[in-house]
Amino acid sequence: MKKITNYKLQITNRAVGFTIVELLVVMAIIVLLGSLILVQVSSSRARSRDAERESEIKTLQNALAIYAVNNRTYPIYSGPLSGADQASVALVNDGALNQVPVDPFNSGNYQYAYDSADGSTYTLTYYLETNSISGKSAGVHTATP
Repeated sequence: MKKITNYKLQITNRAVGFTIVELLVVMAIIVLLGSLILVQVSSSRARSRDAERESEIKTLQNALAIYAVNNRTYPIYSGPLSGADQASVALVNDGALNQVPVDPFNSGNYQYAYDSADGSTYTLTYYLETNSISGKSAGVHTATP
């Protein structure tokens, strides 16, 4: 049996680390993934706001039905529902609602509007941002009794 007693490890002078190209590729991948996640979060927020709008419109319709039963007419008002308008005050004072809901954006086109000229009927107008609600497209929608 032959015994090896003297051997050396050869170490090269190669730098350890990443090249600039490798770092740029990794950074580009991270930016791409980040932008994809941001788009998904943004669209899910819009879908969530649309679902909230639909729920709030149904709440308003129920409150208006309660008001009509109590007063035999709908509130007479035409304009946006802000919580301090004539129709909102009437619904709260009647006990039909604790607080009148407002659109999640509550600016520009994204406001709930109420119109009843004679108190016999009404129209609620609202806008959706996406096509996420079954049977409804993005844009203006109305609800009546």
